[in-house]
Amino acid sequence: MYSANPTVTEPTNLGMSNAAVPCFLSVVIPTHNRRALVVRAIQSVLDQDPLRRVQVVVVDDGSTDGTADLLERLFGEDARLELISSPQRHASAARNLGFGHARGSHVCFLDSDDYWLDGTLANIEQVFAAYPALAFVSVEGGTMATPAQPALDRIVAGDSPGWSHAKFHRVPLQSTSIELATRSRRARLLHGDFFPAIINGDLFYLSGLVIRRECVVAAGCFNERFRYYNDWEFFARMCAQGPGAYLEYDGFRRDTGRSDQISRRRAPASMARRRLFIVRSLLRRASFASAYRNELNAALIDAYYQMGRALLASPHRAWARRYLRRSIRHGHKVLRSAALIGGVAPGNSPTS
Repeated sequence: MYSANPTVTEPTNLGMSNAAVPCFLSVVIPTHNRRALVVRAIQSVLDQDPLRRVQVVVVDDGSTDGTADLLERLFGEDARLELISSPQRHASAARNLGFGHARGSHVCFLDSDDYWLDGTLANIEQVFAAYPALAFVSVEGGTMATPAQPALDRIVAGDSPGWSHAKFHRVPLQSTSIELATRSRRARLLHGDFFPAIINGDLFYLSGLVIRRECVVAAGCFNERFRYYNDWEFFARMCAQGPGAYLEYDGFRRDTGRSDQISRRRAPASMARRRLFIVRSLLRRASFASAYRNELNAALIDAYYQMGRALLASPHRAWARRYLRRSIRHGHKVLRSAALIGGVAPGNSPTS
């Protein structure tokens, strides 16, 4: 599943081999022409690893800006970093390739333009130690200020659309308080089954998520056919592998607003289309369908409504009406769907 492409060059160990050293975390960082940013991402992880139990796998996805030479110069003596050079195949393929070289018991797929804040690694490891059955742990994060917008905080629970669905549908997550290892304060920890929420909207950011290795293997690799929302589809499969946790700790930063970013800036119809694809693909998998049949069927019907609603603002109004009629046939949001078909749009609300 994770074998390297035959055209990919052999990985470069920039330092001496440390294969015998127990590795808690492998951080996979795909990058393309972001030499300064990827250095910041790498350093943010290495700086909080005093026990040298972290492996950083950088996949240089066809860069032409001298990324490999710079990393050799800066990290050539650090055995924790491994560089893999590949022709450009985009982020999902680069993540899959990097995971094939990861040897940690846990894995994080850090975007090259993001970085970790102090204490992130220690606090995540603390949560896994306290709750050994967890499949994954997500921390909170924020964005850097740009000329176009101020810095944002709480972008995980505050910005990811699945959280509003989780509250509306009363997804049963347990809330506890945990004393952070690196700070003299307590933080809220939500843990439980996130699957019923993730199929209704994205919940996490890759850069703030650490997953048990065996859960990544069981979930399957990133879908390389898609350039956007591929993380959401992966998250859905991941959430079905076991309970997860969200730690209300500010653990990472996103550097937003650059022209080479493709995530989180697609049209509503694109989001609705991807959600419909995710739910349908999960229903075709026997293991998911048997365990979450009722949740997936309900999500599919709502996906019809959301797809129809989104398409009304596009040239595909005939398709919009077809999806809305499917929603009506299943008794879902009948009045709203009928009003939209009739050209009278109801008021917008988070749950409409």
